[in-house]
Amino acid sequence: MARLLGARRAKLSPHFPVGGPVEAADLVGREPYVRQAVSRLGDGEHLLIAGPRRIGKTSVMFEVLRRLRRKGVVTAYVDCLGATDVRGLGERLAASLLASIEGREGGLEDARAISLGMRPRGRIRVEHLELVMPIVREGSAQRAFDAALDLPRAVAARVGRRVVVALDEFQAAGRLGPRVFDVMRARFQAQRGVAYAFLGSEEGILEELFSSKGKALYRFAVAHDLAQAGGHRFGIDPSDWQAYLDRKFDAKRISIGETEIDRILDLTGGHPQDTMQLCAALYHFMQDQSLRAVTGELVDAAYEIALRELERPFALHWTDLGGQKYLQAVAKRIARDEPLYAARADGDVPRAEVLRALTALRARGLVMRTGRGRYEYLEPMFAEHVRRLDAVPAIVLGR
Repeated sequence: MARLLGARRAKLSPHFPVGGPVEAADLVGREPYVRQAVSRLGDGEHLLIAGPRRIGKTSVMFEVLRRLRRKGVVTAYVDCLGATDVRGLGERLAASLLASIEGREGGLEDARAISLGMRPRGRIRVEHLELVMPIVREGSAQRAFDAALDLPRAVAARVGRRVVVALDEFQAAGRLGPRVFDVMRARFQAQRGVAYAFLGSEEGILEELFSSKGKALYRFAVAHDLAQAGGHRFGIDPSDWQAYLDRKFDAKRISIGETEIDRILDLTGGHPQDTMQLCAALYHFMQDQSLRAVTGELVDAAYEIALRELERPFALHWTDLGGQKYLQAVAKRIARDEPLYAARADGDVPRAEVLRALTALRARGLVMRTGRGRYEYLEPMFAEHVRRLDAVPAIVLGR
């Protein structure tokens, strides 16, 4: 219960949040992790925060950055997945830093307008304008990117405060050019007063990037594992889920027992977003039916609703797996707990291809090894979707 003290002080959100970052009160079981990350980044330590998709890495980092700002730290958050080239990535970094020190959004656009001789929409301080002008005026994309990477150091020196930069889905930056990570390491390692948090869902890529000799960022950051914090899958103690769900349903004047909560966690495996999705479906279903007490039958009915709601994103994810030969075949065998190497009705998969597929699935954070030749999905609801693929008509993408 002590882990929830921080959440108790925060006001409960009026719903079960799904589909995006959540507020501090809905960060179930993350308080110890948040405190550690705030302390380590505040002390200047670089962190690697890798883990499966949709387990709350971004939500946790938003709370970490919020607490650091309260301590006077200048922060920046950059989603690398949304950048299409190195200039765009650099401009995202510059815009976030400028927003932090200016206290408002849009500063980079104002600087760009001034550089073109136009009138800016807002006011920007001269000393901050000097920091970003080399970026907005530079014609070369690479030199603009280099200038942006130097900006955290320049801001730290100018304002005399710690700067913390969070780079989300960091592995995506490598797709913007052949030497992006080399350039970043060269700029980052000489910076003083700056700490970096590298977040990502493709654990295999990040592990190789930060743990393999000869790679650009070898041992540059310390792994701070969100997925297995405290020895629990997804880093969340089931007792924290118990306390949170009991409070949440009670706030909605709905009674729920320990048996029903256990049933919810069995179905979702404690996956943060899937658990929220199931609970949201359960709440709305009960509200529509004017029901006030959760039963096992209602949980099972809500599970089917949640699976239908997740069908489209799961289908898109499944389609993505089709880009590599044999990946879907091996993924189905894992979902159905079938022998991985034996010839099956879906075709014989060479042993080398099975091993290659397993490596790819683990690198994507989809499956984990549970024993010799045995694997299981980290996300039980996605595993159920895969099991049902041949039993129900697949949805047609794009309709």
